[in-house]
Amino acid sequence: MTRTVSSLDDLDLEIAVAYIALGVARSAQAHCPSAENTHRVAEAAAAVDGLLDERLAVAA
Repeated sequence: MTRTVSSLDDLDLEIAVAYIALGVARSAQAHCPSAENTHRVAEAAAAVDGLLDERLAVAA
């Protein structure tokens, strides 16, 4: 993944927003189990994981 991060604060904000989106997707899946919601949870989890990996790489 190649991207320019203007600051760690921006990256941290993106992580927080992605984590909230993951919670929303999980809630939707819990209330209405479907293949579409399962896919959305997987996408949201992958987004959070990717951002966390990037954050760890920047911190190192």
